[in-house]
Amino acid sequence: MAGFAAWLFGLRVQQPREYRRLMRIRRRVYTPVARLDAEIIRSAEPIPFEELDRARFRPLRPGTHWGKVFDCAWLRITGDVPTGVEHPVVMLGIRGEGLVHSPHGELLDSVSTVFQQGDLPQSGGGRYRPVQNVDTSTGRVDLFVDVTYNGWILYEVGRAVYHGAHLATRDDEAYALFYDYLTLLVLAGATEDAALEADLRRALDDAYRRFTASDVAGARAALAEHLSAPSTSEFVYSAVGHGHLDMAWLWPLRETRRKAARTYVRALNAVDRRDDYIYGTSQPQQMAWMQQRHPALFDRMRRAVADGRMELQGSFWVEPDTNLPSGESLVRQALVGRRFLREEFGLTDEQLRLCWLPDTFGYNGNLPQILRGTGMDWFQTIKLAWNTVNDFPHRTFHWQGIDGSTVLVHMPPEGDYNSRGAADNLLTGLKQYPEIALNTALLVYGSGDGGGGPNEIHHEVTGRERNLRGLPRVEYSSAGDFFRSLEQREIPHTHVGELYLETHQGTYTTQGRIKRLNRLVERKLHEVEALAVLVEDDSRPVLEQHWRDVLLHQFHDILPGSSIARVNREAIETYERIGAALDDYADELVGRLPRRPGTATAVNLTGLARSEFVKTDEGWFHAEVPSYAAAPLAAAREQPDLVSSEDTLGNGILTLGFDAASGEIVSCRGSDGAELAGGGLNRLVVHTDPYVWPFNAWDIKADYVGKTPRTLRVSHVESTVDGPVAVRRQVLRGRGVTIDQRIVLEAGSDVVRFETEVDWHTRHRMLRAEFRPVHYGETVQCEIQFGHIERVTTERDAVEKAQFEVCAHKWIATEDAGGGFALLNDGKYGHRAKNGLLSLNLLRSPTFPDKTADRGIHHFTYAFCPFERGDLAKVVREGYRLNNPLRITDGVAFDSLVGVDEPGVIVETVKRAENGNGVVLRLYESLGRPTTVTLRVDRAYRAAHETDLLERPRDAADLDRIDFGPFEIKTILLED
Repeated sequence: MAGFAAWLFGLRVQQPREYRRLMRIRRRVYTPVARLDAEIIRSAEPIPFEELDRARFRPLRPGTHWGKVFDCAWLRITGDVPTGVEHPVVMLGIRGEGLVHSPHGELLDSVSTVFQQGDLPQSGGGRYRPVQNVDTSTGRVDLFVDVTYNGWILYEVGRAVYHGAHLATRDDEAYALFYDYLTLLVLAGATEDAALEADLRRALDDAYRRFTASDVAGARAALAEHLSAPSTSEFVYSAVGHGHLDMAWLWPLRETRRKAARTYVRALNAVDRRDDYIYGTSQPQQMAWMQQRHPALFDRMRRAVADGRMELQGSFWVEPDTNLPSGESLVRQALVGRRFLREEFGLTDEQLRLCWLPDTFGYNGNLPQILRGTGMDWFQTIKLAWNTVNDFPHRTFHWQGIDGSTVLVHMPPEGDYNSRGAADNLLTGLKQYPEIALNTALLVYGSGDGGGGPNEIHHEVTGRERNLRGLPRVEYSSAGDFFRSLEQREIPHTHVGELYLETHQGTYTTQGRIKRLNRLVERKLHEVEALAVLVEDDSRPVLEQHWRDVLLHQFHDILPGSSIARVNREAIETYERIGAALDDYADELVGRLPRRPGTATAVNLTGLARSEFVKTDEGWFHAEVPSYAAAPLAAAREQPDLVSSEDTLGNGILTLGFDAASGEIVSCRGSDGAELAGGGLNRLVVHTDPYVWPFNAWDIKADYVGKTPRTLRVSHVESTVDGPVAVRRQVLRGRGVTIDQRIVLEAGSDVVRFETEVDWHTRHRMLRAEFRPVHYGETVQCEIQFGHIERVTTERDAVEKAQFEVCAHKWIATEDAGGGFALLNDGKYGHRAKNGLLSLNLLRSPTFPDKTADRGIHHFTYAFCPFERGDLAKVVREGYRLNNPLRITDGVAFDSLVGVDEPGVIVETVKRAENGNGVVLRLYESLGRPTTVTLRVDRAYRAAHETDLLERPRDAADLDRIDFGPFEIKTILLED
């Protein structure tokens, strides 16, 4: 507990005597000279400045608790400057965050008392912050402050408080002494050089004695020798200011819009005051909000970027999760983000080489190819420092993806994107840096998530550390310049495959409805883009905002389900709104397609030919549809091989036998009589999923598998044959859970579907579907973005054990010498594939930060299918089939728009070119083997070019012969 207290509260616990001395020095810095008056307007949601009704302001006394978490208010601070007082400073005391405006609405400054663990003390006092850029020349103070309170650390606790406001004068010498003393005090506590510590302690004692004798100048002189003693280290930190800001997390999106303004105002004020300061910021979505809401602030941002004082880091629209979004979504993150940065800030390709994802929960194995294809070959994160089992072995390395693409990775060795930049942070980074021999690393300093980025402490402390004995040197730099220098050095290590994070595996499952809606909307966006090409409609203006909204909600705390209830509720509402709008647009586009009156047809908007049964209001039909085509339906013939009884389903290809009590499939025999079920298929179980502090929604305890789960029991069964499908409907119940499931076996198919409705009302439990097939290998293939990755199913060492839960998209598949078994889904991501078990994580029920997470009714489908050894193309095909139902229409007919002659190559995307001139086709090789294909296109075009993922032409494309490497993504532009 003592160690935790020291980590949380920092200096006051680590060095309590010296902390008290520092507080005594602090009391000399500011001297109050006049009280200021305050008035308030309270509201549940923010009120724009221009809509303020100033007649509604009411007096506010210091010490007033004025609101709850997320409540909003405007404060008006007024008062007179006493005669003879020069250079007065407004000191504002609030609990929370505030954006300071002039009486005319200009943004002046921001204040924040957001607590960050280990915070160093401010010179202005614990409750008060100085306000910059206040014009007191008239002798009058008149300010408006937009304030709120967003909770304490991780929790929605506490109340908003107005502590007071006053004018003060600052003793500049005492101010400098405060930071002289603080800088050396932290160094004395952090250094492992005993002689240096002794020297520093003596100097600090001497300085404090002089201070208590009212000799502030003498106190500074006692420390001056040590502050001027140069570093003897060859190691250099490149320090860039940053204000990491989650798009939503423990606060709603509406609050991020305000946090961003507060952070940018502070950063730009520091740029104006400090000649060598460089501030870095990511996530163009936040910049776009500033452009819309605070155009004058956005103009300041533009000037700072042009002057090289503000660095725009990364090209993604937001900092997304990279496990869960589709490959196309990740491409659009870069495409949309880079377009904004180029158009609004004039950035060049050289300025857009960096991918900035410090806080995302692991990185998929095809991300290097996506980054390379979108102009990024540098990658920055810190997140692997959060591993809870094995220390990731590198901090600077090359990362090679599944196709062979590589990017240069640097992880700031301190393992923090909110560094205080103090001596203990610098020294900790050295101790944790395997590549210390490079003599360089990145330091990302500043208070994030509403702390406003670098504040007074960061500037004063890092300024004193630039060349200080006992520390590595510090130079202010941009991250781009750091990487530019780093790539000139020899980097010996290469990591191959995914960057798996050994924690937060619960984010593959939590908030299942958001994940399901995201996949659904991704599919609808794909479909309307293809339909728009078919009818020559320009979908870009229609879809621009929809894409931006989807990309926003793929942020790494929204889509993963690790946010508060309001964020989750609003995300669901947004996805449903987008989905409904896309449905309307799709209907409009379909209505413009050519028709054959009186004929029901099926539209296939995937890159794979389809042959399957479909049901309409008129009954069952059979569809045979090429890729990106529409074809007439044929009447479904009788299927005499279908069998459906109380404990059996069969179709002549598979025969399923069910356990009467649990409903699991205890026998699955092929037409040759071979058993496929092994230890049972589709056993529905509820595991204990206890609260994991502090990240309940994020984390699953790895030892859950050592405890026997509760197997759900069947309460009702009915079996039918409906046209070409045999169906078993079973209802299973347990404490807090009811499952209504249709198990469907289609004529002519060996895919078994589980169409599932779950009514889920439990706490700290996890619902899983478990499969123990006969055919099971030492590896499992897991679909990821534009390909798949191979993982081991063994637990021979700590690394293999740590990957107890893995992320996959539409399918996972394993095989041995006798055959293979694949598990498919239409909206789930969390899987366990260990020791003979394939387990699909269906639902969780954590209680933090959303105590209602996943409670309610859910609909989803999963499936399994056997396959011949090596026939992964079948699995890929069935994954698309499950996730992309055919669209039934009243006579729409058109030939195949596009197709290939190789089943392993998928035409993933058909869309209008970003520049409007032509059509773009995105294809990828899905099986992990080189191949050559012919691309057939039923559309006139002037020229064909192969482009990068940003649709910039590279070479002329010969559609009769396109060579693919394993898992290679190709983009073809067909110019009009």
